[in-house]
Amino acid sequence: MYREDVHKFLPDLANRWTAVFIKDPVPPKQKLIEISEKLGFEKKEKLRRKTIEELKELIEEKTKNKKIVILFNHFERTTQLAADTWGFLINLDSIVIVASYSKNFKAVAYTLFRQMEHIREEMHEEIDVKYSIFAILTAMGLFSYIKLATTNNAYIASMLLAGIWFGLIVFRTFIFVGRG
Repeated sequence: MYREDVHKFLPDLANRWTAVFIKDPVPPKQKLIEISEKLGFEKKEKLRRKTIEELKELIEEKTKNKKIVILFNHFERTTQLAADTWGFLINLDSIVIVASYSKNFKAVAYTLFRQMEHIREEMHEEIDVKYSIFAILTAMGLFSYIKLATTNNAYIASMLLAGIWFGLIVFRTFIFVGRG
């Protein structure tokens, strides 16, 4: 969820499924210990001795026939190790992760970010104006090219066609850049 405090959804989700709230996604080992302890798998002292891989296997094994919802804020703080850990948990059928994020998150978390479904409330929806700006810039480029081409009064029709072609190429380039 974009810029939401997911903690406010905990009571509603906890009524339907087993829900665990952790503040943020890092450090991953500590968060896996916290999740395992809250789900009652083992005591904290025993869990601290395990590696991240062992903790992931424990969670996978113990949640096979359950539906677990894990909630945390500040997805943007995700590190490479945390992204790998949360990516593993996302791929489990028994686990659903609900996280909040802001736009400025680390590049290492982008692959994980693309795997997640994004929810925005209507009042926070942003309007994407980049294509409108691209169309205006394209029109300005087209008219500038046509004005430059027609000042010589030579082959106006071919210059007009070349201007339109040039404008479409510029517009297509802006669309390509905008999607990236």
